[in-house]
Parts: sequence; structure tokens; C-alpha cells
Amino acid sequence: MPGLITLVIFFASLALFVGGYFLSSAFYYKKHDVKYSIKRMFPYEFNYPNSFKRNIYGNLALVLAMVGTIVFYIYYMSNTRSQSITIYVLVALSIGTAALIGCLLFMPLQFLRTHIIVSTLAMTCAFAMPALNALLGFETYRAVDANLSKALSITAIIVGIILALVMVIFLFNPKATYKIYLDKSVDKDGNEVMARPKSIPIAFNEWWAIITYILSPIPLILLSFIS
Repeated sequence: MPGLITLVIFFASLALFVGGYFLSSAFYYKKHDVKYSIKRMFPYEFNYPNSFKRNIYGNLALVLAMVGTIVFYIYYMSNTRSQSITIYVLVALSIGTAALIGCLLFMPLQFLRTHIIVSTLAMTCAFAMPALNALLGFETYRAVDANLSKALSITAIIVGIILALVMVIFLFNPKATYKIYLDKSVDKDGNEVMARPKSIPIAFNEWWAIITYILSPIPLILLSFIS
């Protein structure tokens, strides 16, 4: 039963995130007549320069997705037999990371220094959470004997390592800086114009940190099916 409930909580959180993203993208298109892209646009641009209530449904869905992830970790902590300190650290990280992601969604680059600090912390926490989940998978692997339980533990370890490794690769991407240079192009009248680049690595990194946070419970879902 705990495994099924963790699955339901995870998919509810994932559905809210996907729904919030598409609702916010539709709002962005309506506001700017430009298609939103996580490769070249920051999370805060869903709302800037408007207030939270202008994109109320998209924002609420995204916030509830973060809350759902916190609920997942709290539920897992309260229903696992393991007393590893790692579980309590994960619950604390889930709350802290959700707060950081909230800042990324609503803090514009006008507050550049603060934004950089928040962004770096969010990406670091997004790396730490699946890494710690992989550690829990390893601890479970050592504690169980059944072949199926060991297979689930190994799968949880692999998923956690992959999520953490991808995040750390993006985190240390040398191109992922806030020194963003506009691309030059020529309009139909032959005038040189400046345009947003087709890809902004640091913007994508911030989105990947959010996505990693939402996906981070997957290893624990596998572990929750171990009796």
C-alpha cells in the first residue's frame, strides 16, 4: 500500500507541474505573442513584469506541484522502516529546494546577485536530492536479501545517479553564465537588430533543476515497493 500511495502522490505532483507549465506557457504566448521555450527563457518570465494573480492558475499548479513533492518525502519518511538520517535530510532539502524554486519562478534578473545565489543553491540542492536517494537505495540494497528487493534497490541507485549526474553536468557547464549576449540579425528592411539568443544555458539549467526536483522521488517510489 505505501508503494501505491507514493506513486499516486508522485503522479499528482508531476501532473500539476506539467499542467502549470502549459497553462503558464499559454499565458505567456497570449501576453507576448511569442512561444515560450525552456531553452532560452527563465522561469520568472512566466510572470514578469506582472503579478502572481495574472497567471493565477499556472502559478497555483506549479506551487502545488512543489508542495506535492514535499508531501511525498514526508509521507515516505513516516512510512519507511529505515531510520537513516538521510531521510530526514531529504525532507529538509525538499522544503528548502521548493522555497528556492519559488524564488526562481518569481524573482527577476533585476536582482541579479540574489538571483545568482538562489539559482546556484537550487541547482546544488537539485543535484543533492537524487544523489541522497541513490544513497538510500544503496543502504536498502545492503539490508535486503530477496532478489526482487535487490533488483529494485539497484534500479533506484541507477536512477538516482543518472538524475544527479545530469544535473551536475549542467551545473558545471562553462557556458551556463549570466553573461548573455544578444544575437545580431537583419530585418526585412535591411536594418541590423538584436535578438534573444536561440539558447541560454543558464535559463535551461534553472528549468532542469526544477524538473530534477519533481523527478527526484522516483528512486524512493521503487524502494517503497520493497516489503
